[in-house]
Amino acid sequence: MNVMEKFELSEGITILACSGYDSKLDVIGKKFNLIRGDTVRQTLTISGERKMLNRKANLDKKAFETRDTILLSKEEAQSGEWQLVGD
Repeated sequence: MNVMEKFELSEGITILACSGYDSKLDVIGKKFNLIRGDTVRQTLTISGERKMLNRKANLDKKAFETRDTILLSKEEAQSGEWQLVGD
C-alpha cells in the first residue's frame, strides 16, 4: 500500500491514507513495515480503519489508524514514496 497522507489526532492516534489497498486483506491488528525503496523506517501495527471523507474523490484510498508514533512527516507521506508492507 502506498502512503498518501498522514493525519495526527489529539488522542494519540495517527491516520494514514493509503492507495493500492487489497480489499481482501485483513489489516486490523497486523504489523506493517513503513518503507521507501530498501529502507525500513519502522514497524507499526494497524489498529483500525476509518472512513475517508469525500469518498467519491477518494475511491482508491483507505484510511488506517495506528496508536504507534509514526516517524514520517506530512511532506514525506504526501510524496507518495513511502509504502506499508506486511511484516
